[in-house]
Amino acid sequence: MNGLNPIAGWESGSDNFALFRTLGSEQRLKTLQAMVRRDLVRGEMLVAQGDPSDSLFMVLHGALAVRRTADAQPFAELRAGELVGEIGFFANVPRTANVIAIRDTSVLVLTRAAYQGLAQDSPAIAEALLAALASRFAQRTERLPVIRRSPVARTVALIEGGNEPVPEAFERQMREALARTDAEVVDPVRVEATFPGRALDDPEVTDWLNELEQTAPLVVYLGGREASAWTRKAIRQADMAVFACRGEAPDAGLTEVEAFACEVHPASARRLVRVHDRRSSEVSGTAAWLARLPSFMHHHVALQDQLDIGSLIRFLSGRAIGFVAGGGGSYGAAHAGIYKAFRERGVMFDIFVGTSVGSAMAAGFAKNYEADHLERGAHEIFVKARSFRRPTWPRYALLDHKAFDRALAEQYGAHCRIEDCWRPFAAVATNLSNHNLELIRSGPVWQAVRASSAIPGLLPPFYTSEGTMLVDGCLIDNVPLAPMHQLKSGPNLVVHFGNPATETFDVDYASLPGRLELAAAMLLPFRKKSLPVAPSAVNVLWRSLVAHQRYDALQAAPLDHVMRPPLPPGIRITEFERHTEIFQASYLWARQAIAALEASADRSIAAILAAGRPGKCAIDVGRVR
Repeated sequence: MNGLNPIAGWESGSDNFALFRTLGSEQRLKTLQAMVRRDLVRGEMLVAQGDPSDSLFMVLHGALAVRRTADAQPFAELRAGELVGEIGFFANVPRTANVIAIRDTSVLVLTRAAYQGLAQDSPAIAEALLAALASRFAQRTERLPVIRRSPVARTVALIEGGNEPVPEAFERQMREALARTDAEVVDPVRVEATFPGRALDDPEVTDWLNELEQTAPLVVYLGGREASAWTRKAIRQADMAVFACRGEAPDAGLTEVEAFACEVHPASARRLVRVHDRRSSEVSGTAAWLARLPSFMHHHVALQDQLDIGSLIRFLSGRAIGFVAGGGGSYGAAHAGIYKAFRERGVMFDIFVGTSVGSAMAAGFAKNYEADHLERGAHEIFVKARSFRRPTWPRYALLDHKAFDRALAEQYGAHCRIEDCWRPFAAVATNLSNHNLELIRSGPVWQAVRASSAIPGLLPPFYTSEGTMLVDGCLIDNVPLAPMHQLKSGPNLVVHFGNPATETFDVDYASLPGRLELAAAMLLPFRKKSLPVAPSAVNVLWRSLVAHQRYDALQAAPLDHVMRPPLPPGIRITEFERHTEIFQASYLWARQAIAALEASADRSIAAILAAGRPGKCAIDVGRVR
């Protein structure tokens, strides 16, 4: 398809591309006539690292990945209107990376000879092109991301995985839910009605699909079970493959459509959707599906209503609502109180990430436990089981961890895996084997919570079967908003207990007792009251672990809402027996805070509350770029 006239059917829309906006109509026409259109199929290389930079390119339709030869992952993606190879072209240096089509793609090619001809014939065109390039460089610099975010697909191929047919109700409900958004749904019937008798690879069909991508914030291609010409086209055309699966994972090898989709899309561009009849707190067998079809994220969808379908579409359209739960010992009961206040407003959070006690609460939320259930669970773990009231010989830690382990396994299920929780969940731990953050997204739930909560010195580290040493995530990230941004796009509720202001302590250092004086005071109740009011050793330890974090400098996106609930005065971080008091206080406070924020038209709260309101909603186009 090389050498096609680039102007046919396209010139009228060229003013949408920044490179041409500064050119007059006659200059634009001359520039277009000097360029040649080139079409690439998915996987075809446009330029290779080290090649001479004898041309520059502009993307008409589709998408290109930019990747250096030594790197496993691309470091950039280029879409319609973006320039390719302009630095090497004007600096006359070899290509610095490979550029590969990750969609069926069309580009306009301007060779060096053609550019020199333009510059000689019409110097004003060359000056305008250079000015446009300078402007684009300035815009790119301004848009350098401060927050590392999960990529969002513009086009999605929805296909079936496994051998068991997915109920027709799933596609019907998907269509109904997508109809309430600005998404475009494309299937063979629509293509045939628009282009009767045309082949799927006809340039007009491909151009039409690419134009849909430019005008719609999300395009969903409905494939099928068989690797038909349409399903293959949909998979090649899409940025992401979504496998809808039913029942247990087959023992046999991949189906033809599964194999083709996995060949085209890496695991980072796949999602797995398990379709169920009814909603529950947990299922089974998801790990086997993920072993068969490794995917960036998985979802559970019940057909009993539209609740889970709505959540899936929010993920696909970059609007998923996250709950970020920070660490904080006994203060963790506040997460449940705030969660309850939002649930009463109809909000269903789509994904949960937590650190330390925040991971314990987030895991319960991911299992569809309501706040009151978690409140009772906190009593069982910390009060009845006395998990943090069992000192031991300080060989491995100050506390005996066995009661804590048993209580966690009982509350979350000894064999319940993260993959089988109804909502996506991740726990943050600190990996002392490689000194990095560990985002735990698979394995037994109770072990993930245990690893995330292993306060150094108080509890022994958690050791994985691979020999990795994990301790409390608060050492690296006590408020894991950044990991949430890496998992998905969309608004987040962030709950933490850090104090952004300078805190002072009215303590006379000279009054702190020595060991004999302290022992006597602890043995005699009337003397205990005379001890100075100062933070406990555990409180000082927790403050030390999180001292590196600036809570007033969280890298929050515009639709992230940060909540720091006021706690009843005088509660220490280890006073788990006061969990009900903390729960009730945070619940009442959150109800008032939500109402006040809603009345003030706060955008972030409005975005979160929108999940509890049925009806048509617009997909935010700005989340893609």
